Amino acid sequence: MNRGGLQTTAQHLFHGLAPSYDSVLDYATLYQDRYWKRFLIEEADLEKGLRVLDLACGTGVLEDYIEGRGCEVVGLDLTERMIRIGKERRLRAGSLVVADAERIPFGDETFDVVLSCYLPKYCRTGGLASEVQRVLKPGGRVLLYDFTRPRGFLAPFHAFYVYGVLKILGAVAGHISRELEFTFKELPEIIRRSTWDQTMPEVLQGRGFGQVGKKVLSGGVVTAFWGTKSPASP
Repeated sequence: MNRGGLQTTAQHLFHGLAPSYDSVLDYATLYQDRYWKRFLIEEADLEKGLRVLDLACGTGVLEDYIEGRGCEVVGLDLTERMIRIGKERRLRAGSLVVADAERIPFGDETFDVVLSCYLPKYCRTGGLASEVQRVLKPGGRVLLYDFTRPRGFLAPFHAFYVYGVLKILGAVAGHISRELEFTFKELPEIIRRSTWDQTMPEVLQGRGFGQVGKKVLSGGVVTAFWGTKSPASP
């Protein structure tokens, strides 16, 4: 699927998901999303005064985990309905804006940290990495995670979750909302087609990131990557 098709699919998926996004995150990930977000925040080692960009912020769930650390947080999401609900539910969540992660509407070297959850499978990895590199200050860090295709010795269990549980949830959700049904039925196919995690390390290094790291979480259901922008990055 090309970039335009992925954008359209993502907007369709998350427009319908927006009103129930906070609770669906828990149910659809069997409450593992809380662990993944805590891991991301701990690995980021956020300090007071840092300027943080949250790409694909949804309704601002990650901002709840950052609150109290004294950071300035800006959330960005492609889905206007997500941003609108986020502003209604999280009055203290900082700035939330509607925009494309491959066309970030901020100047060069304006953020200390870029975080993201569930974004890479909807993007061109190179385009995303280039924009992140551009808006990060020298020495700034990017940390992100997303679903990955079932691989390794736990692949049968992972595949059962992705291709079984999510589709079952879609069938159940269909009795409540056609939009939710579409989300749960479409997501497994997007995960199956995506190879973002195979290209991410090389792409980050090619865009001037060093100290690139990787951690497989929950047996491979998601994979997290991080890197540090070199002071000498182009």
